[in-house]
Amino acid sequence: MENFRKSEIPYLLVGIFLSIFLLNFLYQELGLRHVLVFSIGLALGITLYHASFGFTGGWRDFIENNKSNSLRAQIVMLAFAIVLFSLSIGNKSLIYDGNMVGAIAPVSLSVIVGSFIFGFAMQLGGGCGSGTLFTAASGNIKMFITLIFFIIGSLVGTYHFSFWSSLPSLGAISLLDKFNSYENIGMQLSFLVLLYIFFSYLESKRNTQINHLDIFKASNFNLIKGPWPLFLGAILLAILNFFMLHAAGHPWSVTFAFGLWGAKIANIIGINVAQWDFWQLSYPSTALENSVLADPTTVSNLGIILGALIAVNLAGKFSNKSNVNSKLFFAAVIGGFLMGYGARLAFGCNVGALFSGIASGSVHGWVWFLFAFIGSIYGVKARKYFY
Repeated sequence: MENFRKSEIPYLLVGIFLSIFLLNFLYQELGLRHVLVFSIGLALGITLYHASFGFTGGWRDFIENNKSNSLRAQIVMLAFAIVLFSLSIGNKSLIYDGNMVGAIAPVSLSVIVGSFIFGFAMQLGGGCGSGTLFTAASGNIKMFITLIFFIIGSLVGTYHFSFWSSLPSLGAISLLDKFNSYENIGMQLSFLVLLYIFFSYLESKRNTQINHLDIFKASNFNLIKGPWPLFLGAILLAILNFFMLHAAGHPWSVTFAFGLWGAKIANIIGINVAQWDFWQLSYPSTALENSVLADPTTVSNLGIILGALIAVNLAGKFSNKSNVNSKLFFAAVIGGFLMGYGARLAFGCNVGALFSGIASGSVHGWVWFLFAFIGSIYGVKARKYFY
């Protein structure tokens, strides 16, 4: 306990102080909506860390060992979110001045290529979009390097946006446009049940047995310090994404902010990104012109970082080790850059495209899931050369 007081309390106080400061600043300068988005981000960061809820490690564990607990928890998360979103999208937000819109994107060659690249790269980088944020906040230097190159890759992706957008596409396909809410819920939940059975079967086939209660358990569960069961993390993430839908007017996303941060930095050093086609689109151009804190995705990302910083120090697990060998450095550089680039091509990462996309009834979310998982299979093989 004494060691915790000496090493973790200063970082914990920094996280709390910065959170209070930003809450006050956002309220004074931007209003209640941004305060709520930031608060949801804080809760997301705490949940992601305490539940160790990441896509990268869970997918790798299944690919290497057929251990499916993380995948089954993700299915539970998706199922709960689909119900919440299907009954809400298109209706007026309780907070945001307007109707709530889903994360809908085209089913295109760009999504296929981008999601494959992202799935491959996240196994090298060691985290997905949200995973990079909350692990970097825990003091992981390698993940901080990954984040830097994630931002660079995202910016380069916006430069090539016109080329990828010109490739063959079926256009945006929303199940909520083609079916009513209950039909959409029934279809998607039926498919998730089949996936749950399939993943469970593969685990039981290799490991002879499967414990379906494993997602409900956490060794030495502690609400304040963690760890939390995967099931608790899954339910909270679905609820928090639902809250984000109401507060921001759109579902939770992560990677748009990375491209925006890169564009802001590029402008500072004299690169006129406003001339690029991507930054002439309605929403990106507005985000580029305004303060970076006017962007809800930026605000929620900052919340995730500070929430994870608070959570890791409550858990007493903050790491300030800086040992990163050359192989890990190159894994972070390559993985981060390709994740940023792939996310831009695929209209998001595991959060914005897969989680929010599927919850919104967008077919591109399922396409993203399939090809990102295939990419991860190859990424796990490539990872062995770096780790």
